Amino acid sequence: MSKQYQNKIYDGNITKELKWWIPNFKVKKKQSKEEKKWFIDKIVDTLFPSASWKWKSTTKSKKTIEKTENKSSLKLEEQIRLFLEMKDEDYKESKLTSELRAYLQKINQEFDRANINIKQKVSPSSFDIWVNEINVSWMYARTYYVNSYPSIIDFLWTRWLVNLDWKYDTSWFIYPTEKGNMNSALKKRATQLKVEINDAMEKGRAVDKDVEIEYQDIQNILTKLATWEEKYFQTSCYTTLYSEETWREKKHNPENNLEIFSKRFEQTMKTYAINVKRASFRMDEGFHSTTPLGVDDLWIYRSMLSTSLGGSFPFISNDLIQESGILYGINLHSSSLVIFDRFNKKMPNSNSIILATSWAWKSFTTKLEVLRYLLLWTETIIIDPENEYKALVEKVGWTYINVSVNSHQYINPFDLPPKLEDREYAEWDLLRWKIMELIWLISVLVGWLSPEEEAILDTAIQQTYALKEIDFTSDPEWKTPPLMEDLLTVLQGTEWGNLLAIKLSKYVTWTFWNLFNNYTNIDLDSGLTVFSIRDIEDALKTPAMYNVLNYIWTRVRAQKKKRLLVVDEAWIMMKEEMAASFLFGLIKRARKYKLWVTTITQDVEDFLSSPYGKPIVSNAAVQILLKQSTVSIRALDKVFSLSEAEKNMLVSANVWEGLLFAWQQHVALKVLASPYETDFIST
Repeated sequence: MSKQYQNKIYDGNITKELKWWIPNFKVKKKQSKEEKKWFIDKIVDTLFPSASWKWKSTTKSKKTIEKTENKSSLKLEEQIRLFLEMKDEDYKESKLTSELRAYLQKINQEFDRANINIKQKVSPSSFDIWVNEINVSWMYARTYYVNSYPSIIDFLWTRWLVNLDWKYDTSWFIYPTEKGNMNSALKKRATQLKVEINDAMEKGRAVDKDVEIEYQDIQNILTKLATWEEKYFQTSCYTTLYSEETWREKKHNPENNLEIFSKRFEQTMKTYAINVKRASFRMDEGFHSTTPLGVDDLWIYRSMLSTSLGGSFPFISNDLIQESGILYGINLHSSSLVIFDRFNKKMPNSNSIILATSWAWKSFTTKLEVLRYLLLWTETIIIDPENEYKALVEKVGWTYINVSVNSHQYINPFDLPPKLEDREYAEWDLLRWKIMELIWLISVLVGWLSPEEEAILDTAIQQTYALKEIDFTSDPEWKTPPLMEDLLTVLQGTEWGNLLAIKLSKYVTWTFWNLFNNYTNIDLDSGLTVFSIRDIEDALKTPAMYNVLNYIWTRVRAQKKKRLLVVDEAWIMMKEEMAASFLFGLIKRARKYKLWVTTITQDVEDFLSSPYGKPIVSNAAVQILLKQSTVSIRALDKVFSLSEAEKNMLVSANVWEGLLFAWQQHVALKVLASPYETDFIST
């Protein structure tokens, strides 16, 4: 009784400053005299803040009080202090004065009243129970339990359950099982199966494959239990689905009712060969079992080994911390650091994609990633459509290439690719590949080419290289390649090439002659190379990006080493199907040449609507989604199957906030930059 009232006094009359200390005070087996005196002083001061008396906790004063026969002469606050200091074994009902007893009864009534109020606040306003569903405050609910598992269960099969885009609650109850009891049960079942198998063989009947598989599984389990490779558990898995609509009330959106959710849930579970059943006639118990009370009212369990249980555990940590890599930011859920290495061998590839609206600081995020990888001596190449990376190059001190009609830095599209180190070549391979690439580039420059025009162009390009003594039988490695003006001369000299010559002439003798008609005078040997295409007319940005990417790709394949390629505003490449196809092919094959490709775009809808948009996303093992508009979030949802919480988070995200998908990991990310880094890369 003393302990009961002491706890109620503590819980009902504490200040905020005591809340951090009380658990330690209650849990500690031994408190120092100073700690106990300080705590009791605080309690009494809280109960009687206006008291002018000061308690003298000396041995003499305590003895005087203990000898006091008439304790009613003490003030109430003094009586409470004596009560709090009293040990449980010393407590007697006769030691309570009438005043103290009345005070404790009052505290007890207030405590009980507070508990009743809490229950009233958290309890539903209505609770109707039917056979296969319940109505909780006009929210319909239906509970399922797992009835059986397959013999081989997919690892992390519950990840999809955690990311459901419906309203749901799920709960797992795990009960360790005694090894001896489980061994006896398994041996008994194995004996029954063996008898059934032998009986079928003696009578010449075919043995049921399910029986054979079950027998083999039991034998494997017994072996693992005997060697302590596995432990056995009884597990209960319950899921309650919620909806504001049901089949009883088909309102405005019949596709959003409980029946639809239930069918999807059942079908999805069947894909994992997991059998689930409704908790019919026990929906109230099922609902209680999935509330945060930690009570298993259904008590429907199935056996599971520790390996399968570990692979099924639904509450997987969203932390993304690796031993190597760079810092990306802070996990908004756990406040832990997000440290990740894109070149991790466990990743299927090292490509990434960043999707965001304008002013979501996607370029800042990319520059921060580039800067940190440069510290690890990672060679980086950037295609910059808006001149956003020039300040970074100036501070780092490497190569900045301005690709424009007024620039003095050129890339000759007729350059032959160098030979790859790990490939055998026929005499005509290099020239054949270059002719195909030039047909692609010229088709982007002049527009769509008919099959006849492609054939004419093929013949003209062969003749153009022949003028420089480069043909299918020669080794062109040390010979000077032709220019675009040489191709124009060949086309103008033939009757069948006049129309193509007219279309191509503006890139040789007219407005854009300086862009595609000069010998290459740049290199990729520096640690950071930025190709700026900001000053190119919009009509030429797609072929210019194509020409730059083609040049980069030939150099990357010629010498395999760790590189990072950033393609900013990739939607520009999506405008032309051939350019988009080239970009997709580059991304798909990049891993073989130790190249990472980072694709960035702000026009999410246009990018994803391209035939190559979704394949590019699916070929990126790392996906970063920053702030999105309400329109773009619909397009993203079709590709990423975002949950409601993820969609709301992206729409309402602040600057530098978003989601990072790294293969199987989903992390809510806040990009973190130091003040020095922010000043270093901001424009």
